[in-house]
Parts: sequence; C-alpha cells; structure tokens
Amino acid sequence: MSDLQESNFDDVIKMKKGHVLFVEGEPSNFLYIVVSGEIRVLKENGKRLVPISIVRERDFIGELSMFSDEPRAACAVATQHSEVLMIKKSDIRKVIKSCPSWVNDIMQTLTDRLRGGIEILREHRIIDDIFDVGNDLSTEEEKLLQTEIQKYRDRRGLN
Repeated sequence: MSDLQESNFDDVIKMKKGHVLFVEGEPSNFLYIVVSGEIRVLKENGKRLVPISIVRERDFIGELSMFSDEPRAACAVATQHSEVLMIKKSDIRKVIKSCPSWVNDIMQTLTDRLRGGIEILREHRIIDDIFDVGNDLSTEEEKLLQTEIQKYRDRRGLN
C-alpha cells in the first residue's frame, strides 16, 4: 500500500458523506482501501446502530471476508467525502494461490484468530476503548444512517 495513487487502479469509488459502502448480511466480494476520507463501521443491534470503528486514509476494511464466504458482519458508511479502492476477493485469492499452500493456511488461521479476538473484545466492551469510537451517534444521525442503509438494501434487493 505504498502507492495508492488513483491512476494505479481502475476501481476507485468516490463517495459523498452518508454513502453506504456495504451492509450487514451482504455477500463479501471486495476488500476496500480508503484512499482519502473516512468510513464508519456500524453493527446493527436490533433497531439500533452501534459504532464499531472508524477506517481512515491508507487503512482497509473487509479483510475478514477474504478467506471465508461469510456475509458482511457490519455496515460501512462514509462520514465525509471519501475515495475507496475496491479489490476483488477473487484477485486477492489468485495472488495467494500463487504462493505456497501453507501461506493460505496461515492467512486463514490469522483471519479466524482475528475474528475470534474481535468477538471477545466486543463481548467485554473493550473494543470501544481500543478504537475510541464510543456510541457517539445522535438520535438524528442514527435515523439518517438507518434511512441510508435501508435505501441501499432496497436498491440491492437485500431485504
């Protein structure tokens, strides 16, 4: 990720504030790298949205799905104008297949361990302290995000 110039990639998405990148339960087909801006990751908890993390420039999101076929475990929404690079899961898997088989085994194990660790942190509410996200959504902001997420689901037939 040393050179994230837009000219190096075909699949850069320009997002406005409030644009939904993906939603919980949706198939996971891409890894995303934030070229600029900021993406908020939210977990749906009944009728509430719980902030999980903020993903900023040069960070990535969707890595846990690269080694499994599980659907998205959270929603991702732009908190400001952002540019995000999409990398196909199939492209990442091609690169990994070109490596010795033990590389894929290690990546799968690391992914499983990371997923398990995140769940433990969430259960004990430690993750809020680590990522410093807290539940800072106002009622108005939460309703707006819920509306945008529902519109996204409707457009994609994900209900």
